[in-house]
Amino acid sequence: MTIYKINRLDFNITYACNLACKGCISLSDFDRRGVESLQSIQIQCDNWHERLQPRIIALFGGEPLMHPHIHDVIEKIRQSWPEATLRLITNGYLLKKHDPEIWFNYEPLEIQVSIHRQDHEAIITEQIKRIIECRSGWKTSKTTDGGHKQLQLSREGFKIYKSKFGNFVIPYNTGLTPFNSDPKGAHSICGSPATPVLYKNRLYKCPPIANLLDMKPGYVDYAGVGHNEDLDEFVNGIGKPENVCAMCPESRKHNFDHYAEENVHVKSFS
Repeated sequence: MTIYKINRLDFNITYACNLACKGCISLSDFDRRGVESLQSIQIQCDNWHERLQPRIIALFGGEPLMHPHIHDVIEKIRQSWPEATLRLITNGYLLKKHDPEIWFNYEPLEIQVSIHRQDHEAIITEQIKRIIECRSGWKTSKTTDGGHKQLQLSREGFKIYKSKFGNFVIPYNTGLTPFNSDPKGAHSICGSPATPVLYKNRLYKCPPIANLLDMKPGYVDYAGVGHNEDLDEFVNGIGKPENVCAMCPESRKHNFDHYAEENVHVKSFS
């Protein structure tokens, strides 16, 4: 079967999160629980490494560091895609539970630390410092894209991003219903317009679709694709608007302040 080269694949390994953020694309503001078992992750790796060759594989949640076997998960994914850059997407609170030296075993590696509470930024920054103090030779750069601000720390084989986002566009309507928007309009303001996600052994166009369909089967007329199906149409549609994009809003009037204290609840610091 054809192996498709793609830029990025999000691999959903947890559903639980230690934060509850309004408008989360993984729906952490609902009562999401659990993680993917190591057996399930191995099956997904076996099924999909012969179909997809991503340049970047993002370990996605929920909060990936809530997985009790996170290092085994990383090893399994690395074995299946040895040339891919792994990217751990985390809110950073749980980095303190891990020896900072261990992350250098997984190069090429990126850790994207998303700041969700500005009043907790110093707490998260301290955990980033524990990692960078393990090695010398880091280079620093800053970028700003609209409301998204990012500090990048990099050395050969390893990058750490500290990301602060602007306003969020909520991916579902009142009562957890679709917006029924114009697909092109919705796609034009999408926060993840070219990010397919591997979710419970099926490939979906974006994380919100996968999570919403998991919570509400039949939410929209969409089912993702399996590893033994023809992937031509799916891969050709990455980064392009499709009918399913109509589930999200087409107007930024649905923006809200992600950093407002009432919009981000920290369930646990441990």
